[in-house]
Amino acid sequence: MNKKLLMVTVFFVSACSGQATQVPLVSAVPTNSNVSFANDVMPIIESRCVKCHGGESVKKGLDMTTYEGVMKGSTNGVVIEPGNADNSPLIESIVNKKMPKRGTKLTPEETQLFIDWVNSGAENN
Repeated sequence: MNKKLLMVTVFFVSACSGQATQVPLVSAVPTNSNVSFANDVMPIIESRCVKCHGGESVKKGLDMTTYEGVMKGSTNGVVIEPGNADNSPLIESIVNKKMPKRGTKLTPEETQLFIDWVNSGAENN
């Protein structure tokens, strides 16, 4: 599995403090449009997400045990906007290392699989 990770970092300078702030941006162009939900994304969800977002525990109303549950979203609304990883709260949480809260964070390669899957339309494939 030799996939390239495309990461863009932008620096903003605050007008008030004069200090640079680093803001990671998600690539708008998938580096791998052949990502499969069933074969690539779901195994990561099963190993890292369903302890808190599946089974008896469904935190914030987000049930990640099925594609339909992921696409339905949480009590806060949708978490995936197909075709737009930049506007998908789940991707933002993964990229900013807010999720998973417990356990091992996703590797850069796993994170890129999620980004590519969403940017290529977040299909149930």
